[in-house]
Amino acid sequence: MVELGEVDIAEDEYNDALVIGRYYDVYDSKLERRATIRVVAMELCRWDSIPERLWRGETNSNADEFRSDHEEYFGAPDEDFEFVAYYFEVA
Repeated sequence: MVELGEVDIAEDEYNDALVIGRYYDVYDSKLERRATIRVVAMELCRWDSIPERLWRGETNSNADEFRSDHEEYFGAPDEDFEFVAYYFEVA
């Protein structure tokens, strides 16, 4: 995350601050472009209260399945862990 005044500052080739309304190319592990997306919203979420719109958007059956799919990625978070969910549409 960056301060609002630093939004246009890129950390490196793969770590730019994401901005609502902007378009981004998405690449696979071979660095081949797979899609272009537009970020449409961001939301602060808690591990113990995953919003239905998030787990459904990830094609999970429920919040527990979402937690199971993301536990390793987030490093086995505790119940009060907070994270930012990005919502996007394919352009």
